[in-house]
Amino acid sequence: MRYLLQLSQASSESNALAFLYKALMEELGGCTLGIVNSVGLAQGCFQLSGFCDQHYCPIYSPDELLLPSDEFPVYQGDFIEVWKAAAEPFTVLRSQAPDLFRDNLQRYEIAFVLPIWHDREVERWLLVLESECSILDVDTAKLALIANYAFSSMARVVEKRQLKEAQQWIDREINEMARLQKLLLPEEDTSIPGVELAFRFKAYKQTSGDYLDISSLGEDQPSSQPHEFGAMIADVAGHGPSAAVEAAMLDAIVRTYRPAGDASVDEFLNYLNTHFFTRKHRGKFITLNTFHYEPALRRLNYCSAGHPVAYIKRDEQVIPLSEAQDIPVGVLRDYRWQRHEFAIERGDILFMYTDVVLETRNTEQQEFGRERLEALIKTTEACPHCVVDAVEEALQDFCAQNEFEDDLTLCAIQFLH
Repeated sequence: MRYLLQLSQASSESNALAFLYKALMEELGGCTLGIVNSVGLAQGCFQLSGFCDQHYCPIYSPDELLLPSDEFPVYQGDFIEVWKAAAEPFTVLRSQAPDLFRDNLQRYEIAFVLPIWHDREVERWLLVLESECSILDVDTAKLALIANYAFSSMARVVEKRQLKEAQQWIDREINEMARLQKLLLPEEDTSIPGVELAFRFKAYKQTSGDYLDISSLGEDQPSSQPHEFGAMIADVAGHGPSAAVEAAMLDAIVRTYRPAGDASVDEFLNYLNTHFFTRKHRGKFITLNTFHYEPALRRLNYCSAGHPVAYIKRDEQVIPLSEAQDIPVGVLRDYRWQRHEFAIERGDILFMYTDVVLETRNTEQQEFGRERLEALIKTTEACPHCVVDAVEEALQDFCAQNEFEDDLTLCAIQFLH
């Protein structure tokens, strides 16, 4: 037990073979070792590596010692498949496995074989070819335990490095996804004649299922006149990369929409839903609010697909838009949404958000909720930037932290004409 404790504190990073040799010396004295490896090789195939003695010990990393390597030839021998079923140490003679005794093993007639277990399988074997202490005088069960412990230590080094590399790859991919997702958001300096807008986007754990789009529909009109515009806020069910992919696919569908005549929010939403369905069940749905403003009529047309209700701030009034909400996108292919209208007055602010606003909890597990939100909007200065800032700060104060348990998207649009 004392030696296993010392072994657990040793390092196999710099020279795994020297680490292994040192692990066995206390029991065998000076010895000659070899390693047979069949990991990742075809049936009946093996490689010979790790040949060393007290005078010769080449440098191997744990990977080189444990995994298949192009540096070593691959041999065939039927005995390998028999060895895989052997759980206990055993002795093998040249006559029993002539294909084994080649290269560095040519001058030996006998080897003591220690099976090495990993994930309940035996695909590696440690060969004791010579030793100062006779194998007959050694506790072979203890020797097998030491050998397996040494290999396990080296395997942990390999697995830890592989895990680190995998995590680094995942981080790079997620960061790239987050970068691409931010390209879907409106530009920070987005401006539309006739309105002033402010928005805030914060992803939960880098990538997000939230989506926001605001676009002028009157680009052929002079900037001195208020423009017709469309806006949409959406939230894909779930979090992380899969939700981000769905948000990107939603954006792709949005970009393909071409109205047959005058733009209509209900037809637009029906189009999104139809094309959101694919040949296979997606297992996702999207809540959203979509808006279309006609400045000549001062009319805001909108549809709701299961999304939290949007508000109009008018002076000290807070007016919830129609709560006759329809179902989310992605539930029924042939569903048809209803269009609603609201008469806009100069100075009105349209405020939209994702569900984290209502569902953020404090230390007593109370939700922020609609009542607090409406009171906050009511008392905030009639400025879109002030509304967005005030809501985010109130949420942070409410939950006593800067990060939320979901994606956060806020948007406020003030009508100037």
